[in-house]
Amino acid sequence: MRHLVCILLSCAIVALAFHYAEPLPKLPQKEEFLPKAEYAKALAMGHNVTASGLFWISGIIDLGESYLYGTSYAWLSHVGNLSTELDSLFRTPYNVVGSITNNDEPDTTDFIVMRRAVRVYPDDWRLAVYFALRLANSPTHNYAEAAKIMKHFSTSKDTTIPPHIKSIYRNFELNTMQTEMALEMLINDALNPQFKDLIKGFTPKTLRALHRKGEPDTNIVNEVSFIMKKLSEHAIDPNYAYQRLLSFKKEEPADSASAKEPDTTTANDTATIAN
Repeated sequence: MRHLVCILLSCAIVALAFHYAEPLPKLPQKEEFLPKAEYAKALAMGHNVTASGLFWISGIIDLGESYLYGTSYAWLSHVGNLSTELDSLFRTPYNVVGSITNNDEPDTTDFIVMRRAVRVYPDDWRLAVYFALRLANSPTHNYAEAAKIMKHFSTSKDTTIPPHIKSIYRNFELNTMQTEMALEMLINDALNPQFKDLIKGFTPKTLRALHRKGEPDTNIVNEVSFIMKKLSEHAIDPNYAYQRLLSFKKEEPADSASAKEPDTTTANDTATIAN
């Protein structure tokens, strides 16, 4: 009986000790032990391509497991960066990182990977679109760099590039312009027969330039749409159209004048680029 009491008392003491003990520190994920590229190169002993593939396969397996178990996986860009540092011609990480990363993802580690992608494959328009949309919609809203990246394809002879992708750089440029300059560009584009089939897309762009994105007044939306349509038909005086559109300009609040919203219409226009 005395032994039973001792055992029960010991169990109670151990249970209380566990209950009131400080929690154990969270063990880091194995990806936190990813080596730097220079160390990985030394360990690879000249087999950089093989090492790159092994790191990438490991990362993809972990990504797949995160989908199966419903957990988050925040290391894809880090693995992609290591793999492409070891083998910059390894195209798969560029495509996967570019297509999977959310455009508004706060972690910008993928920027390193995608900058390397457009440098190594400057004529791959899909990689360029991935990175341009990411730049435009990321916390930095870097429309200027996005426009510079995509302008390279505006005169490309690659027949696989859709027309709206060739002109997408202008969407990014609009976000860097003052209202008056943006309206001039939109009117000139509307008068250009090359963009006649895309004229419906000019209405949201014009509203955005006028600081009326998501405008609830249907009368203004309809008139802007009417003016752009007439411009494409050369049925309205451009000077009158400019003055009329400018009259719809909405002054931005002082606290938001320096921080523009992400260009979601651009993302919608390119939803099918991977097809």
